[in-house]
Parts: sequence; C-alpha cells; structure tokens
Amino acid sequence: MRGITQYRQRRARRGTAAPARTAAFLLLAALALSALAVACGGGKSKSNDTPTVDATSSALAGTPTPGQSAGLLTPIAFTDDNALTPDDLARRGSGEPGRGEFTGERLLAPSIGIDAPFTYRRVGTDGQMGNPEGPEDVAYYDFAQWPELGGLPGKGGNVVIAGHVDYIRYGPAVFWRLHELQPGDLITIRLAGGTEYNYKVEFNKQVAADAADWSGIVRATGDESITLVTCGGDFEAGHYNSRRIVWGRRV
Repeated sequence: MRGITQYRQRRARRGTAAPARTAAFLLLAALALSALAVACGGGKSKSNDTPTVDATSSALAGTPTPGQSAGLLTPIAFTDDNALTPDDLARRGSGEPGRGEFTGERLLAPSIGIDAPFTYRRVGTDGQMGNPEGPEDVAYYDFAQWPELGGLPGKGGNVVIAGHVDYIRYGPAVFWRLHELQPGDLITIRLAGGTEYNYKVEFNKQVAADAADWSGIVRATGDESITLVTCGGDFEAGHYNSRRIVWGRRV
C-alpha cells in the first residue's frame, strides 16, 4: 500500500523506528484495510459480517465485503476525474479529535432524503470498524483508542460515519443516494435532547478500494467535520471496487 511505503520512507529519513511506533503503525494498517470492507452492500451470512483483516497479507488478498452483497448496479462508476487526492485531505488541516460519550440519535441529509438512526461502533486495537446493524441505520465510529483519529459532534475532530449502499434481500440502502450530495448541501447530526450540529458538504469524491489512505481519511481535522463513507463503483466477484467519501465542515 502507498501509505506503508510512504511511512517507511519517512522513518528511514528520521533514523531508526521505535518498536512501539512500528507496532502502532501495523495496527493502523489493520484499521485501514478493515475500513475497506465497511458499509458495502451487506446482509447476514454464515461468515462473519466483519472479517478480521490481517495487516501483512490483506493488501494482496483483495477487499472482502462483509456478509453478502446485493450487487445492485451502483449509480456512479469510479472515474479518475472525481478521485479523492492527497491534496483534498491536506486542505482539511489537522487537529485534535473530540472525545466523550456519543449521544447521536439521527443522521439527516434532507437533500437526498436521509433520516437514519445511529449504530455505535467502538474501534478497538484490532482496527476493526464494525458494520451498521442493517440497511437503514448508519454507524458512528469511536476512535478513542486511536490518537489523532476520529472525532465527536460538538467537541471537534472528524466525525466518521458509514452506511450501506445496498443490502441483500432488501435493495437500495440508506446511502444509496450518497453520490447525489453536492458542495453546499447540509448534513445534520441530531443528539438526544434535540441539539443539532450542521455540516456543509465540501467534497464528494471516490477512491479505489485498494488505494485508499484510510489513516488520512479518518484523521482528525482542524475544524470539526464529518466524513460519510459507503461503497460504489463496479461490483465484481462479490466486491465493490471503490469507496465514496463525502466530507463536510461544521457550520
């Protein structure tokens, strides 16, 4: 993966790599690769819906899709002219992730008809980003065990949320129309008690599933922000070949 190569080059320039930092990076690689499998078309199957992805071998093993995908024709194929770039990520800046209890009740995106409940998912030291419970909810990811990643509504950082694009024996799921979000559209997180935090979309891009810089995508940003993730592109041999990334800044 590009991220691993860049990391090693940076460490070589700095001198010897501390074992603890190396171990932390391998865990981050596991998180990055597990994120490739999150929130695609899903469903219950005999296999684990959130497969364990080994950091050392999965780059060659492809991108497993959790459960069984519906394999519907996704609305927008992956194109280079809408590809997420390192400059897109860099322009967001970097900051401290907000931490604390997540009390979100609904995710709202009125322009594309989203009004969905949250599933809470804690990202442990194995780097696994668990799936939403089904086709109609979205998952909020608590990165408290990962310094510099994630965020909390109202507290800062990058609030990372994923949802299915389609679902077996169901059809189009909660993020089916995510490709329609445009810069300037609003996304709202409504907390218990009615407090709302609004985010204005700044970009809606795609990234090839096998080339995503997930450590960059989920990193805490300078201004509080939101990142929405789902699958897209072509569906081949049980996998989607791209991921859609929508990013917005809190207003």
